[in-house]
Amino acid sequence: MAVVIGDHTQGLGIVRSAAQAGAQVWVVNDKYISLARFSRYLAGYKQVPRGTLGRLLRGECAARLREALLDLPFEGSAALFGVNEDITRFIHRNRVALQARYFIPEVQFETIYDKFLFASLVPAAARITTRLCSEIDLEAVTQPEQFILKGRSGNSFREITGQKAILLSHISSSDRQRLFAQLAPDQVIIQSLIETTRPVQSVCSFAANGRLMGLFGYEKLRQHPNRFGTGTYLRSTVVEPHRPVAEQILERLNYTGISEIEFIHDPNDDAYKVIEMNPRTWKSIHFATQCGQNLVARQLSHVAGLPLSVGHEFLPDRYWVDLATDIPQMFREQKLSRYHKKLFEYTWDRHDPLPALVLWTLFPLIAVEDSLQARLLCGKPGLSIGDLPGREQADASTFANTPH
Repeated sequence: MAVVIGDHTQGLGIVRSAAQAGAQVWVVNDKYISLARFSRYLAGYKQVPRGTLGRLLRGECAARLREALLDLPFEGSAALFGVNEDITRFIHRNRVALQARYFIPEVQFETIYDKFLFASLVPAAARITTRLCSEIDLEAVTQPEQFILKGRSGNSFREITGQKAILLSHISSSDRQRLFAQLAPDQVIIQSLIETTRPVQSVCSFAANGRLMGLFGYEKLRQHPNRFGTGTYLRSTVVEPHRPVAEQILERLNYTGISEIEFIHDPNDDAYKVIEMNPRTWKSIHFATQCGQNLVARQLSHVAGLPLSVGHEFLPDRYWVDLATDIPQMFREQKLSRYHKKLFEYTWDRHDPLPALVLWTLFPLIAVEDSLQARLLCGKPGLSIGDLPGREQADASTFANTPH
């Protein structure tokens, strides 16, 4: 049994991967129009009031979601999947209450999501220098074009600036004032900018008690935004050179669950460096399943207490695309090209065609509902930055990257 909190790209992928493993799947979401809602594999859909998932720091919203999860009609213990950082934090913070019905491993989420603390876990050779940065510190930087600013943890930085990371030389004075007016100095980090011509690569895995049990790898051929974006066109690729570093991180965390660790090539010392780790599923999670490595199935087997074997095999040189975001990105880059063969489109499945048809026919209504929800969350008085919603497709920040 699996329960997904949140929806659209990632939620639909989890539903399909879990169904392929023979599991029943429920989705809990705060939207009426939901791609996963139209999947033939869905066992049930629970809609909570609009705006709930974007305000989980509010006690009443957290209580509402907690009650909905505890009231779902299924027997036994279920695996619980959150589609973004805020939802994953909610699961972690409500672990005691939720573990009566859900398997929730004890994971050091706060250390992983804290980019400053996480950097200390990365082996030195693969570490990007990361420092806390106050507004006064910015004044002392002599070469701002060589550094980027990011939020230390959570979605607040992105909600204030509209970006996951900003080149220090490009930050406007208004963004700078708003940033440090609303975030404490120890909540902003500064990192060296790594310019590269190679795609960002990800080591995706399921681990149990710090041991890597299942492995998948991909690289971003295109992303939006171009520098610090989410992948829109991907290729599965061998990531064996990065596996020892990933294994060290997972072991140090004694990590159990699905995760993604991103790597970028640093031409200054011809080595790959760790960008960050996402302790959850990511946007293209079903791509791993399509390439023969069903990480969702591995987590479900672990929850059920079934024996697991180590498996690092998957099909390389397969491609994945989100047409709704990739085609516009090609026009932005003014680099139109044909897609490779052996291509998977994120919504299309000939055995489960309705979600794709819904996306392309009801897209205006989906956009309207998203807009109404954003106005609801941003327009109410008394909201703090921490109450603002995260975007479910924001899987990981990436550094400067010029895709092939």
